[in-house]
Amino acid sequence: MATASKAKKNKKQKQKQKKKKQFFGIAEWYGKRFIDLTTAERKTLAVTKNTAMNCPFFEQVPALGPKSGKLHCNKKGGVCSLRNFHEPLTPKDDITFGPITATCPNRFLEDGTIAKHIGRYVLGTEEPLFAKEIAFLMRPKTGEVGAAEADAAAEEEEAEEAEEEAGTEAAAPESGREDVGRIDLVFVHPDNREKWCAVEMQAVYFSGGEMGKDLAVIRAQSPTDNSPPMPGAARRPDFRSSGPKRLMPQLQIKVPTLRRWGKKMVVVIDKPFLESMSKMDHQAHISNCDIVWVVVRFDEEPGSGKAKLVIDQTVNTTLDDAVKALTSGTPTTLPAFEDKLAGKLGEVFKA
Repeated sequence: MATASKAKKNKKQKQKQKKKKQFFGIAEWYGKRFIDLTTAERKTLAVTKNTAMNCPFFEQVPALGPKSGKLHCNKKGGVCSLRNFHEPLTPKDDITFGPITATCPNRFLEDGTIAKHIGRYVLGTEEPLFAKEIAFLMRPKTGEVGAAEADAAAEEEEAEEAEEEAGTEAAAPESGREDVGRIDLVFVHPDNREKWCAVEMQAVYFSGGEMGKDLAVIRAQSPTDNSPPMPGAARRPDFRSSGPKRLMPQLQIKVPTLRRWGKKMVVVIDKPFLESMSKMDHQAHISNCDIVWVVVRFDEEPGSGKAKLVIDQTVNTTLDDAVKALTSGTPTTLPAFEDKLAGKLGEVFKA
């Protein structure tokens, strides 16, 4: 019995060794490429409050920024995006880096590129009008529970308006009040107010060590060492939380109604997000789709100090295909599942 237990333990340790930890660190910090910053610049940003720094993407398209008109960064820590840091194989090698993936939806606002593209592709204009935070689902107002829900909604709305006036509203993914009852952004044709589309910008959450550990490494780095440091903790983009848990409910609730109205839902994501999904069947013409996926990537020019948002592709899909792509995966085998089960068993009632 002891031999079997030891064999299982050894197998588990080997599996852990095979699993290589991912070290996703800062790709862009207040709009600047992390790897282009000097050590002195990184140290300064590490102790700077986000409210003291303007968001460069708000500055480029102020109309799509906060209603308060205040353009400071509203994401704690000021990290716009992440990328994988690959440790050097030998002391002579440098750190290598993976592609950039956005962790803040404001990153998609760069130069109004997506606004022009969505306007042109969906509405037939490069200068669409816009509206933000339009009520979509009406809360029930009958009965004790319905009245309480309505009161809570009114209080939330008042709190959000107060935050907007003060310029302290949080970036959408971190606000803690994501509301499927509203459409966050709508683009409208300037000459035909009945021609409009809903827009959802989906950045990615991350899972793993807090960013504060990276800041500690930056603060401790020697002033004479200008090389970008490795992240202070293992972490990775959590596409599972960002896609099936956050984006999919938004689509399932909003798209059927939009479809009945004859309107399109546009979803803005980046290329790594798309690559985390299963393959979707593409509809050749926009008239046959429910969702228009605008996929962007971030091109880099060494030494430029920043990455450039470009449209990578535009994909037309049905809601059903989108849901399958967000949720599907290859099921594990029964032996593999039971092997994992055996390693996690514990007694409910211990003697």
